[in-house]
Amino acid sequence: MNPPDAVRIVSSAGLVTIDGALVFDTVPDVLAQTRALCPAAGSFTVDLGAVTHADSAALALLVEWRRLSRERGVTLELRALTAQLRALATACGLDALIDPA
Repeated sequence: MNPPDAVRIVSSAGLVTIDGALVFDTVPDVLAQTRALCPAAGSFTVDLGAVTHADSAALALLVEWRRLSRERGVTLELRALTAQLRALATACGLDALIDPA
């Protein structure tokens, strides 16, 4: 059985699914794993619908994914953001991070 703060990352057919809490203790490992999964071309799609809890570290992760995708020239698509992640982004003025123009 996984510890309660464990995050499961599944990559299949170009889609990365995150399941678990994106918090200060888990984000560094999630970043390392997803950095390796981000392609050098095309698109990087991340499904966040199974995120159980998020704090400011989750927003830092989203910022880093945006930076990484720009650096690699790929399109980042964030799917199924939880209400908690949306509220955090809005409260911090980072709406453009989750819904870029």
